[in-house]
Amino acid sequence: MEGYSLIQIGARLVAAFNLEFLLIAFENLEVRYAATAVPALKGLSLSLERGIVGLLGPNGAGKSTLLKALLGLLTPSGGTGSVLGVALGAPEAAKLRSRIGYMPEYDALIEDASAYEQVAFWGELSGLAPEASRDRAHEVLYFVGLDEARYRPVSGYSTGMRQRVKLAQALVHSPELIFLDEPTNGLDPDGRRRMLDLVLRVHAELGTGVILASHLLGDVERVADQLVILDQGEIKAAGSMAGLRKALAKRVELRFLDPLNPAQEAALGELGTVLEARNGLYDLELVEADPAGAFRWAEGQGTTLVQVTPRHDRLDEVLLRALHPVTGN
Repeated sequence: MEGYSLIQIGARLVAAFNLEFLLIAFENLEVRYAATAVPALKGLSLSLERGIVGLLGPNGAGKSTLLKALLGLLTPSGGTGSVLGVALGAPEAAKLRSRIGYMPEYDALIEDASAYEQVAFWGELSGLAPEASRDRAHEVLYFVGLDEARYRPVSGYSTGMRQRVKLAQALVHSPELIFLDEPTNGLDPDGRRRMLDLVLRVHAELGTGVILASHLLGDVERVADQLVILDQGEIKAAGSMAGLRKALAKRVELRFLDPLNPAQEAALGELGTVLEARNGLYDLELVEADPAGAFRWAEGQGTTLVQVTPRHDRLDEVLLRALHPVTGN
């Protein structure tokens, strides 16, 4: 049958009536696991719009802690925040859980129960009536590609199938926002591709906001339209992927016909920031993304610029610079 399912229609209507809210916002957010411990999250301030947000960082960076704080599973020790317009720790925060889905990093499945039984059960825990929960369980298991295996015990499922059961559990109650904690954990390349395709469909077809926490750079680069880099409980960088791409477009490699003299090298600062100089090649981050300006500069300096090569960073370079910034020259 063509057209939208009930879960798709419901999710789109919910999203349409809540566009006035940011996805998530917090200011000076701090979380401690014990009163005397070093904060697990240290003074985080950020606003995130609706879309797919990649929460990127190495293991132990604080990604899971941030997700649990936003879910209300951990009480902040300082700062303020809101999820879908509801303040963290507010009396109505418990009701927020009916609007949010959560896919944990580790399995929490009942081995001798079928995927259908478990997803329907989670639907009831999320506030759905039993009959509605059963209907939604069929829909989301079809959505994640488990319709033919839905009545089998999950003990016989592959790792990829188990991950998709967890995603179905997170989606069963048509949430406005889902938190995915390392959703490709343990998957082979094909399983990772299938899971990330599902993440894209969750946002595109269901209208659901997504926060995807991962230490895998390729996963975030493939699906996210916003990026947050977290390390040691602190935000190291954040912004839209489009803005990041625009900034990276300014990085180029310059090759001159003859070696530059010291005065010309010093004058390169007029074009932008010199990131690296090696064997007559110069990596620059231009002030303006206009390579033609480099040729005009060279002409004014009495030298010949023979080649301008874009040096678009991969996210791994961005991550490394965010976690280990260069200080001074």
